[in-house]
Amino acid sequence: LGMAAERQGDLFGLITFSDRVETFVRAKNGKAHYSHCREALYTLEPKLVSPDFDEMATFLRLRLRRRALLVFLTALDDPVLAEQFIKSMGLLSRQHLILVNTLQSPDVKPLFADAGIVAMDDIYQHLGGHLRWQELRELDKKLRQRGVTYSALDNERMSAELVTQYLNVKRRQLI
Repeated sequence: LGMAAERQGDLFGLITFSDRVETFVRAKNGKAHYSHCREALYTLEPKLVSPDFDEMATFLRLRLRRRALLVFLTALDDPVLAEQFIKSMGLLSRQHLILVNTLQSPDVKPLFADAGIVAMDDIYQHLGGHLRWQELRELDKKLRQRGVTYSALDNERMSAELVTQYLNVKRRQLI
């Protein structure tokens, strides 16, 4: 995504966060900046903590004065975390264009999307996937009400889909 932004002549930055903001690289361009962002991602390590979306949103509101495209890569499977995220996006979406992306789980789909039910356990598995699919649809509706675009991306095509989202924003001149 950084390479695509650089090829389009745009500035790009990076923020990583967990229960606090870990890394913030202000938007720039150039090879040294790209290397700095890449190094920040390579050294990123997972933490078993709940993300603090409010702190991240406050941090960005204080540091980003001009309208920007914010692309989030996060997991919103937990309904409590999803509600916190929605609330935090209310702070940011008034000023910035926001794209929220999660990885699509293969078992999260509408109940009758797959005819591969062979055993009784398959019914319960499909029903659980349907309930999670419905929760994500509700999340999408709530985010859209705040002007935020939500997408569940295929793991194998995530990079290409992110670049496509970015190029669509550029083509439609939303920023």
